[in-house]
Amino acid sequence: MIAPETTDNSSTAVVNGSPVAVTPGLTVASAVVDLTGREITPEGAAADGHPLGIAVAVDDAVIPRSLWATTPVEAGQSVEIVTAVQGG
Repeated sequence: MIAPETTDNSSTAVVNGSPVAVTPGLTVASAVVDLTGREITPEGAAADGHPLGIAVAVDDAVIPRSLWATTPVEAGQSVEIVTAVQGG
């Protein structure tokens, strides 16, 4: 779970431009759950069966959905969670 920012920079990561406290067990999947409010399967799909339309990069490297549940978010990292938007 993403916790509010702390004053100790050694235990924070940046998620979508905002500093957040890194808590034990924080993974890419849990960060996506916190951001979207939707449950995510271990395979990185939305548990409700609807399209998720999300991509995640950690330190500028795209993380495959199949690795979201096992990829930790660590202090000092930059995480970008982006949503696909349709339109023209």
